[in-house]
Amino acid sequence: MEQVLASSLSGYSVMTTTGAELGVVNNVTADLQTGKLEYFRIDLNGNNTSGFRETDDGHVLVPADAVSEKSDYLLVEPATD
Repeated sequence: MEQVLASSLSGYSVMTTTGAELGVVNNVTADLQTGKLEYFRIDLNGNNTSGFRETDDGHVLVPADAVSEKSDYLLVEPATD
């Protein structure tokens, strides 16, 4: 994926590579010591979690390494449990 500013992803639509729409990016978390992105926090807008971990406040945490592409949507590989 090309380099982008994390702040530009807020509000960006998220879809799995299998075509399931998750919602929109609410926030991005990073490791403060390494600077490595950890999670994309997704506002589900009533959609299915697609197997990703749901937070107590109704968001889903998508691991940063699950993101495969940024185009019309931020594409993520579905969670595998």
